[in-house]
Amino acid sequence: MSKEIKIEFTWTRELAIGASQKFYEYDMRHSNKRYLGWFFVGVTQFAIVGALKHDSYGLLYASTFLVAYWYYGRWYLRKMMLEKFYDKQGIDSKEAHFMLKEDGLYNETTLIEWNEIFRVIKIEDGILVQVQNSTLYFKRDAFSSYEDMQSFLEIMKREGKI
Repeated sequence: MSKEIKIEFTWTRELAIGASQKFYEYDMRHSNKRYLGWFFVGVTQFAIVGALKHDSYGLLYASTFLVAYWYYGRWYLRKMMLEKFYDKQGIDSKEAHFMLKEDGLYNETTLIEWNEIFRVIKIEDGILVQVQNSTLYFKRDAFSSYEDMQSFLEIMKREGKI
């Protein structure tokens, strides 16, 4: 790599919640978890037949609740937990500085080595970087230029992270 790529932005509560939502939506579309939702829908259909034929509504109520929770309630509960966390922490915003170098991704205090980065996901308005216990979200404007963002993606592809 010939040049270091700087990534700088202000980490805010809104950005954190937005990043969590982006990762949540990506994960629900691309992971095996989406099949569990389909299972709940199938159980609901089975429960409708049971309710109509045998006048038994317990399974219908339970499966309807699970479908509503799975497709609508999970994100809102997650968002409420994140908001409560940020309220408790009392952090409004924090400057974040990252630098991509030969041996990994640096922030102010630590090095995130290549083997600690599981995958990099290019989304519509930025990049999600999944690290051991967390996910980093770099919006397009965190890079100094579009070329830097493309270089970042090329390096991650070369390292086998995309």
